[in-house]
Amino acid sequence: MAFYGFLSILLWVPLIASPITYLLSKNGPGRAKVFATIVSALEFIYSLVLWYLYVARDKYSDLIAVADGFVFHEKIDWIVVGNLKIYYALGVDGLSLPLVVLTTLIFLVSIISSYYIHEREPLYYSLMLLLMAGVMGTFIALDLFLFYIAWEIVLVPMFFIIAYWGGPRRRYSAFKFFIYTHLASLFMLIGIFIVFKAGNYTFYMPELKTNLANYAELSKLILAFYLMAVGFITKFPQVPVHTWLPDAHVEAPSPGSSVLAGLLLKMGGYGLIRLGVWMLPKQVFTDPSSNVRLVLALLGMVSMAYTAFVALSQKDMKRLIAYSSIGHMGIVSLGIASYTAEGINGAIFMMIAHGVISPTLFLISGVIQHNAGTRDMTILKGLWKKLPITSTLLVFSALASAGLPSLAGFVAEFLTFAGLFKSDMFGYGHTYFWITVVAVMSVIVVAGYYLWMLQRIVFGEPEHIKVEHKPHFYEIFPLWVLSFFILLLGLLPFIVLKITDQFVSIIIPPA
Repeated sequence: MAFYGFLSILLWVPLIASPITYLLSKNGPGRAKVFATIVSALEFIYSLVLWYLYVARDKYSDLIAVADGFVFHEKIDWIVVGNLKIYYALGVDGLSLPLVVLTTLIFLVSIISSYYIHEREPLYYSLMLLLMAGVMGTFIALDLFLFYIAWEIVLVPMFFIIAYWGGPRRRYSAFKFFIYTHLASLFMLIGIFIVFKAGNYTFYMPELKTNLANYAELSKLILAFYLMAVGFITKFPQVPVHTWLPDAHVEAPSPGSSVLAGLLLKMGGYGLIRLGVWMLPKQVFTDPSSNVRLVLALLGMVSMAYTAFVALSQKDMKRLIAYSSIGHMGIVSLGIASYTAEGINGAIFMMIAHGVISPTLFLISGVIQHNAGTRDMTILKGLWKKLPITSTLLVFSALASAGLPSLAGFVAEFLTFAGLFKSDMFGYGHTYFWITVVAVMSVIVVAGYYLWMLQRIVFGEPEHIKVEHKPHFYEIFPLWVLSFFILLLGLLPFIVLKITDQFVSIIIPPA
């Protein structure tokens, strides 16, 4: 008999641990961070166990529930009103499982990196665990009602993390983040209700996928996609709804930026693929009247090219990294727009690769801020002589973000561009090939601003910075962990691709 609760453990452990963490403040300082670290470490180990069980599920078929194409499937009635049934439904497949493991990893390293925070410490770690539960719920929910609840819950702890522990303009940035993302998710909610009606009044995603396959009014589904895409693209974010992200990153504490870049941005990409590419009929993307792929490709191209040049003008290291995140999410948009197996696999791999590279860069910026006293690249110079280990990891992660071969970012970019060149819209000889050319050429600018950043920060003679002590273990250890995964994904990408391709082959069957 199959065990019915594998994924509920992932979801409910941090949710229940969140208030417990807050109450631990009564038992002395420091206990909240220890408890939060233990919970996040157990979640990470458990997610690796689930990865193994997923890969070897044929061997454990009596233990693992598989239904509607999802593994570790759970489905029970939650809200029943007349003919309407809302389910507590969870499951993972080749799209969501890598993001689940990424979630547990990023929260573990971010919580460890937060040990420098002492003000309102129990509240901070309680909010981090609540945030983990929200992100996890978004990736494993199979009912749109539950999906939307998890999506919205994420806003609350992230708002307070920025507003309480951020920089000088933290309140402004927190409100800007909340207003942009919450307003956009209301558009998404309207799109969900359109899909709900068109799909014979159900929120259960596998049923919606089946019911919408033969839906006659394609125009309504195209409208639903565009409405839902407003929420996803704003969370991503993509130009022109991107302006909240640099402010949020600059003001957020570096572990908050790590979670924001590593996971919250991926919620937008996940939504586009799950609720758009997977759930809606193929005609929404392939019908010439929809222009969905063209819009996604234009957004991705503009986000890559525009933010690359904007990044060149930045003085704050953290703001430069923030703009690079927008550009890298543009690659995800382009991979989805290609509507090829290579492109969509590349888009998913980019979410995973960026999910380990960008947190590394943001955590390094925090180490530099805490030990050198500034992130201003006009002041930082000769950092290698003051912080050699931190500088080495900065060079490594910056080159990974720039797409250096043998590192995670290169695999994602190569697959995405291969999918674009193969695409029936953006490949060589087709009408919109120029979009692919501009996107590929913008990578040169990405390499340029990263090299410019390294030249200004790492090399030369230190003139204006003083480092009183070496970085603490809790600052450096998470960087080594993330760097390991950057190299692992670059050298052995099949670890992820053999799982993601199982998902992609359902959408685009092999020829």
